Amino acid sequence: MTKKVKNSVILIIVFVVLFICGFYLSKLLFEDPTRVINRTQIIMGTISEIKILNNDTKLTNQAINDAFEEIKRIDELFSTYNKKSFVWSINHSNDEIINLNDELYNFILICDSVWKVTDGAYDPALGVLTSIWRFETDTPKLPPQKNIRESLKNSGWNKITLLKKGLKKNINIKLDFSSVAKGYAVDKAIEKIKSMGIKIALVNIGGEVKGIGKDWNVGIKHPRLSNMFIENIILKDFAIATSGDYENYFMQNGKRYNHILNPQTGYSANLCQSVTIITKNTLFADALSTACFVLGAKKSIVLIEGLENTECLIIDKGGNKFESKGFNKFRSSL
Repeated sequence: MTKKVKNSVILIIVFVVLFICGFYLSKLLFEDPTRVINRTQIIMGTISEIKILNNDTKLTNQAINDAFEEIKRIDELFSTYNKKSFVWSINHSNDEIINLNDELYNFILICDSVWKVTDGAYDPALGVLTSIWRFETDTPKLPPQKNIRESLKNSGWNKITLLKKGLKKNINIKLDFSSVAKGYAVDKAIEKIKSMGIKIALVNIGGEVKGIGKDWNVGIKHPRLSNMFIENIILKDFAIATSGDYENYFMQNGKRYNHILNPQTGYSANLCQSVTIITKNTLFADALSTACFVLGAKKSIVLIEGLENTECLIIDKGGNKFESKGFNKFRSSL
């Protein structure tokens, strides 16, 4: 074999090796069967997003479909205007004794526990009060003071008595779980996904988020600067919920009125711009973020640091940041 022919053979061999390496590298980079599938729908009046990392596309899509159906079920369950809903039927019933199935009773128990631990700052029996503020419409307004006083007489979880498998209430009391319905829907969607054997997923419903199986990067919105984040958080098998005065509010005579009402005064809570809670359960995080928004930064820090696996980040009305001692462990380095 001549030197020229020998060199040609070597070049051909090198080319074939490089081609094979490049082929398999491209498959790894662009045809990785284990990838994130991301889909969104408008449910519960907001963007609902589901991400799943799995190598079975058919199973992943079925899990996403089932999870979206579960979110729709929760939306209907807690609607205050849908006549098929659990809440509507209770609010329009002339019965004082309301029987509950296991799911609803367990849900009520969690709400009751948060009401107790927050000294009533979270209150799911403010339906009469919230209705006169009209935040669920396009035309919210400041109610007359006398209307607020009258509404408070027919509001408050302290007028609810839990029974063995139900509750007792005055027929004038109206329940409103809108502040925690999205968090509960996140938990139920994650349950549905996990029941199908999927281990890595994230569910986000209007900023109430839970991620499982891997480190998920989640941004916390700045309460005054749109399209900006005040923090990036890493979630793995934890949930995050934020309550703020910047999503649903109106201005009147230079004052901001937001949809989070103080159960004691009947007016918008005004001690915070935003409250973010990180804990294991999204329903619990959702309820706590509402309560802490009412309580303000100082009382909330004391409350949160007394709870296990729970952290908070609070922006008070002056824009000052407060955080619980363990919050930093969730902070992203990005």
